[in-house]
Amino acid sequence: MDFERFELCVERAREYNHEHWIGDIPVRKEMVTFFKAFKDKRYNIVPCVDTSSTTFWRVDSDGVSQAVPVYDKLGITFPDATDFRSGRLIIESDKEDFTLYCVESNKIKNEKFAQISDGYNIRQSKDIKKALKIALQFLKPLGYDDILDTCRGKLSIGINDLRAPAREKLYERLNIQSNDIAQEVAYMIASGYVPSTKSFKDALDLLVNEGAELKRMQDYKPRACFVWVKPNSLSYRFTEEKQETECTSMDDVPELIRNKLAVLQIAKNGDAIADVGVRVSDITYWIFA
Repeated sequence: MDFERFELCVERAREYNHEHWIGDIPVRKEMVTFFKAFKDKRYNIVPCVDTSSTTFWRVDSDGVSQAVPVYDKLGITFPDATDFRSGRLIIESDKEDFTLYCVESNKIKNEKFAQISDGYNIRQSKDIKKALKIALQFLKPLGYDDILDTCRGKLSIGINDLRAPAREKLYERLNIQSNDIAQEVAYMIASGYVPSTKSFKDALDLLVNEGAELKRMQDYKPRACFVWVKPNSLSYRFTEEKQETECTSMDDVPELIRNKLAVLQIAKNGDAIADVGVRVSDITYWIFA
């Protein structure tokens, strides 16, 4: 979400003396009640805003209606993985204007809705106690496999980004016109082979000078290791392994991972570096071995 837009919403809510807040987030009154009940049971949740605000209409002392931006959806994260959402708490109103307490999570499969529908990953109740039980069931700290699955697509994108320049360069140089090919074949028959066309000469020069590296990169498929950096530990697992290794000291992390992680930590999110890895986020990385 655009942070500047969030700042404007906060500024406007303060300007109109909005009463209901969770930290620096202006919310509906019902969200304060729902969030507090959840936090009492799961104390280490971290609320976040990743959707646009909605409009709360209030009437001031002069009888003038004011449009106050508030948030009726709160993302739920945990300290070990603040870049990733376990789900959301949502406040809605039904047709009879009853408050609906909703929980959204990828782990919820609501068969009342089609899989492509927004409601498929949401369960709701007018009873806050029932909604709280749903939240406690589904909004839990994400495990290593949860984070890895979320980041798996970034590995494929990163490797394809590294393959693309080699494939494009080879295609450009080796995509030779049929007339040049015919001329070259005739010349090869007539004499010992020395390129007679610029296209073939460029192709040969490319293969002599860069061929080995380009061929390596066009089908680049490194061994990959997923790394999750937590506040007090680091977990890693190579893709062919079934169990991650958790280290509470950097001295216990293999040197190969430490060295390449140091390079990726100064890269930008989404950057892929050949023979080093892919930076997914501030706390997750793919290391190439």
